[in-house]
Amino acid sequence: MKLQEYSVSNRGLRPRLIGTPEQIRERVEAFEAAGLDLLLLQMSPQAEEMERFSEQVIRPVVEAEPELSLLA
Repeated sequence: MKLQEYSVSNRGLRPRLIGTPEQIRERVEAFEAAGLDLLLLQMSPQAEEMERFSEQVIRPVVEAEPELSLLA
């Protein structure tokens, strides 16, 4: 195993959750289509990046399909 592959900070790149919010949504949807029903996210700084993920990746889906929201 290469050092780059072992580094905790690089593990998030393995599922390729990088790119524009639209590209990330597409990747998450591909995982869902493959049967994944739990997605664990690690971000730094945690609070700020989770807020950004929520606003840019999750909110557009919920606004387009409110029935998907647990808060609706």
